[in-house]
Amino acid sequence: MSKKKKASKKKNKIFYIIVLLIGLYVSWILINQQIELRELKRQEEALNIKISELKKEEAHLEEEKKLGNDPKFIEKVARERLKMVKPNEIIYIDINKPKYNQEKW
Repeated sequence: MSKKKKASKKKNKIFYIIVLLIGLYVSWILINQQIELRELKRQEEALNIKISELKKEEAHLEEEKKLGNDPKFIEKVARERLKMVKPNEIIYIDINKPKYNQEKW
């Protein structure tokens, strides 16, 4: 074989190796992007669920806000959450009931 053919074959091998390396690099980048994209979608779904929960809580708080000036609601909150009683009122607690019922008082 002549020197030109040997040099030509050597250049072809180098060219194919470079093309192969570039192809491997591009494939590696694409795979990493797919993994990252999947993780970001998972995070997005979790955040969307959290947003919907917070919207429900916001609606509930808005309802309580509207009821805030209602005397019956104020009395209910004072009795349940603040454990307040009316003057001369006595609260009886049944000690035979399970504990979870007593926690309301």
